[in-house]
Amino acid sequence: MTLRQTMAATLEHLSVEVLYEIFIYFQFHEIYNIFSKLNSYFAGIINNISIMPVYLGLNGMSITVTEFYYRHLTQSNVCNRLISLCVSDTLAISNGLWLASHLSAFINLRNLSLIDIKRSSFELILNSSPPINSLIMFSIHYSSYHRAFYSFIGVPEGAYHERIFHLFPSLRVCHLHFWRYIPSVPDSRVVLPFDGAFVPIQTSLLKLQSLILRDCSPSFLSSLFEHLPQLEQFSYDWSVPWLHEEHPLRYGEKK
Repeated sequence: MTLRQTMAATLEHLSVEVLYEIFIYFQFHEIYNIFSKLNSYFAGIINNISIMPVYLGLNGMSITVTEFYYRHLTQSNVCNRLISLCVSDTLAISNGLWLASHLSAFINLRNLSLIDIKRSSFELILNSSPPINSLIMFSIHYSSYHRAFYSFIGVPEGAYHERIFHLFPSLRVCHLHFWRYIPSVPDSRVVLPFDGAFVPIQTSLLKLQSLILRDCSPSFLSSLFEHLPQLEQFSYDWSVPWLHEEHPLRYGEKK
């Protein structure tokens, strides 16, 4: 009996629950490559479990591994089992674009984290995806200040909040680490309401329990609380309005 056969025979004596506990110490592509090819018993387990958390683009992930996830996660018998996904554009510029093209296929996704997401990819996600009712945790993070403000330079406060709330109506935890960086000329692609200091919130997330914002002005904070009265945890850093210096409301917000 070979070492490979001995390992397979030994592991087969373990319960599926114990195997799951072992799997959490590996990334999904490692589990797939190691266990799905041992024998039909393990192949059946791998092909029927709810897919473990997938981290796409982190730690200098190779092109080969990235392409594995692109192919595997979009298979019809796999995409509906994905429950947790982290996508990073830190070193790979196309991961966000891939997500924008396929997010609607992950109908049971519960946790989505975006790291260093590029603005073009993020807007495609917001504009091309139908509401995803399964998602309960959503976060956006940036590895550096420069990555954050270059991604969303000139964007007024609240420009994406309403669209995020509309896209993920069942959110319970939401962490939005946008950085405020407003130059002298605002971004013409986002239009503020007449005599308004921010883009207003219209959607009430009745299930949202925890919200973290990187920057928040007093008037936007007041608007948020009107639509999120049930919040249990809230964290933010106070800021002046996200307006360019010559805006008439820059130092006198509309209440």
